[in-house]
Amino acid sequence: MKTYFLMVVLLCTQLKNSFCQTALEILQKTVIASGGDVWQQPTTLSLQGTATFTPFGKTDTAHLRFFDTYSMYRIYPTENTAAHQANGKIRFDAMAGDRMFMQLIYDGKQTSNQMSEEAKKYQVYFSWSNNFGFGIIRYADRDSFRVERLADDRVDGFDCYTVQITDPKKMVTNFQIDQKSFLIRGVSFITSVGFHNRVYSQFKKIKTANGFFMQPGSVKLFFDGIRWMDIQWLQRKVNEPISADIFTQIAN
Repeated sequence: MKTYFLMVVLLCTQLKNSFCQTALEILQKTVIASGGDVWQQPTTLSLQGTATFTPFGKTDTAHLRFFDTYSMYRIYPTENTAAHQANGKIRFDAMAGDRMFMQLIYDGKQTSNQMSEEAKKYQVYFSWSNNFGFGIIRYADRDSFRVERLADDRVDGFDCYTVQITDPKKMVTNFQIDQKSFLIRGVSFITSVGFHNRVYSQFKKIKTANGFFMQPGSVKLFFDGIRWMDIQWLQRKVNEPISADIFTQIAN
């Protein structure tokens, strides 16, 4: 009986650890693991790297493109109530050598994009509603949001919790959170051009003046289960000044 009792206690403990954590508790642990206040309330983020573009998953010479310059500049908003709408300030650049493929800019008020003729075919896939979504997790602990734990899953070989966040605009975003590290392994949501999900890996700890910020070094983007882009972030800066000139159109 004593052995049986100990087995029951152990099983209950395991079940509690695996199944009894609420969505909010999981999100709170995610914030801590990702860098606490530094991660939850950043001011800026600059990323430089490369990207492999495979529209509709096609890898033939007519479709596949390698961008040896892929950049993102971000000034974060202080509030966010809509996961899939542009906010704060943001800019993406994609270039192959000295040839511009696309430049997407939102300066806090309006969008000014530059698209090559080739990129225009995929413009809807680069729209802000299909790019935003990840950052809403930083605000999900507020009363105006609804968070719910869904079925556990595996992402990239990692056991993950699934937390669904519904923002005040009723936009829904799903997050897959590593059950061991509590880092974010995946995010997904429905867009006008299909189901969009991203897979994050190769996390790097960026040290800051008052803590740290966990940033994935690899990001893979999918539409309807087909990989469209594989991004490798090689340089990362957090909470460092970004000139206002960055958010003006400069591509030729």
